[in-house]
Amino acid sequence: MGNTTSSERTDPKVRRRHAFIDETERNTAGDRWYLMCAVTVNPNSYATLETIRDLSQIAQRQPTTDRLHRHAIHSKEMRGSRETDLFDAEEIIAADKSMHIDVVIRRIGHTKRFEDTRQVCVTHLMTHLDSDVQMTMFDSRDPLETKTRKPKPGVDPITRHELVNHHDLATINQLKTGGRVKADLDIVRANDVGNPHLWIPDVVAYACGQALASGNPQRLTRLASRLHISEAVTRPDSTELAPSTGIADKLETLRHQASPKTEQ
Repeated sequence: MGNTTSSERTDPKVRRRHAFIDETERNTAGDRWYLMCAVTVNPNSYATLETIRDLSQIAQRQPTTDRLHRHAIHSKEMRGSRETDLFDAEEIIAADKSMHIDVVIRRIGHTKRFEDTRQVCVTHLMTHLDSDVQMTMFDSRDPLETKTRKPKPGVDPITRHELVNHHDLATINQLKTGGRVKADLDIVRANDVGNPHLWIPDVVAYACGQALASGNPQRLTRLASRLHISEAVTRPDSTELAPSTGIADKLETLRHQASPKTEQ
């Protein structure tokens, strides 16, 4: 999934990378779509530390979040008067050439199929991780871990007090048992308020969702050259689902239209 060279993968001196994952939902022409973004980085590299520093400066301009009154970047809230901050965050992310950004998309369909849709996306991203990825961090969906924040997508009012992170863990454990994900891969669920690396997939997923909903390629102008887009079609048990809907091709077309002319 990433861009590590074969020599780097076998060099024991190379620092292991981490993958940070977040998601969003969007509606288009009567359909609901689930977009999940994985950003693979060396969290201690100079480039990434600079990226986090610059994003933190933007976060300091946002209202404090949760009971601990910490600042964070939440893309859905950075609209209106703060929209320029969101665009600045996209510019900062796009400038970091050390990170690899993957976006996977799938149709949600009926509301009751939401969790199945998410797990297909989790399967796609996890089975395409580079072998040098040591840890994967998901933005937590459990209300107990997110404190006063609203439930994450898929956590409806009836189940909002039920812990839901275990769905991801069950999927990943199944993939590990089947040998499709390495057994020693660390899985972490965390609140993005205290983990600024999670701000990156948050911003990217939101931008892709906005482009898809509006059909406007200009929404991807800042990030287009960095995105790798695909559609998830495989269950955790490796059985193929219905054929591709072509939605990833639509998003890829928007990305291509927004890319610099040198790429086209």
